[in-house]
Amino acid sequence: NDFLNNGYLIINDFISKESCFNIKNTIELLAQLEKSNGNAHFYGKNLQRIWNLISKNEIFRQIIIDERIIELMDWIFHRETNHKKFLLSSFQANIIGPGGGQQVLHIDTPVPEPIPIWPLKANTIWCIDDFTEKNGATIVVPASHKFLRRPNYGPDQEISNQISIIAPKGSLIVTHGGLWHRSGNNNTEISRVALLGSFAASYTREISSEEDYSKAIPSELLPKIDKKLKDLIGFELGIKPGSIYY
Repeated sequence: NDFLNNGYLIINDFISKESCFNIKNTIELLAQLEKSNGNAHFYGKNLQRIWNLISKNEIFRQIIIDERIIELMDWIFHRETNHKKFLLSSFQANIIGPGGGQQVLHIDTPVPEPIPIWPLKANTIWCIDDFTEKNGATIVVPASHKFLRRPNYGPDQEISNQISIIAPKGSLIVTHGGLWHRSGNNNTEISRVALLGSFAASYTREISSEEDYSKAIPSELLPKIDKKLKDLIGFELGIKPGSIYY
C-alpha cells in the first residue's frame, strides 16, 4: 500500500550493520582507486558515482540477487507474459561528500509525458549509512508518481510537501520510477554512501533491442562500421565514466 499510494516504501534492517560496514569500506576503496586512475565520475557539488558494481566486487553480485529483491520486483512489474518481467538497469554507488549539494527534483523514467501510471522503472536505495536530515537523505514528494509528469525546473522545485526519508543504515528504500525525488544537502563532515539498484520493465529493452547487435555483430567487423551506424545500433550505449573495470 505504501508503494502504490505514496510511490515508495521503507524496509528497515534489510541488511546487517556488518554488511554496511564492509560495503562502505569497499566503496571507499573503489572511489579512491577511480580517483587515482582518472576514471572517477563526479557530478554536481562533491558527488561521486561508482558504476558497474557487479564487475567490481563479489559482495555486489550477491546482494543484488537477494530473493527478497527478486520477489519485490516480480510484484512491481507483474504482468501476464512468457517474457522476463524485469531487468537490472544499473547498479551503482552514490557518495555525497561533506558539503555535497542537493540535486534538482527529477524522475527516473525518461519517457515522454504523460508518464504511465504503471512502473516502467523501480529503484532500490540501500542505506549504507544512516539517512538523516543533515547528511543528504533522499527527498521525495509523496504520491507524485500519480502526477504523470516530470517536475519543472521552476516552481515545482520549491513545492512544500517534500519530505526527507529518514532511515537507519541497513534499510532499503524502494521507489516508483515516476516518483519526484532528489538527494539532499550533506551538511556534515562525513560522506554519506548509498547503493542505487535500478530495475526496468523488460519490454523497454526488448522493444529497442529486439536484435542485440552488441553480441550479434562479429568483433572483427566492428572496426569497419561507421560511427553513425554504431550509434544507431546502440554500440557502447550505457557505458558510463568509471564503468569499465580492468
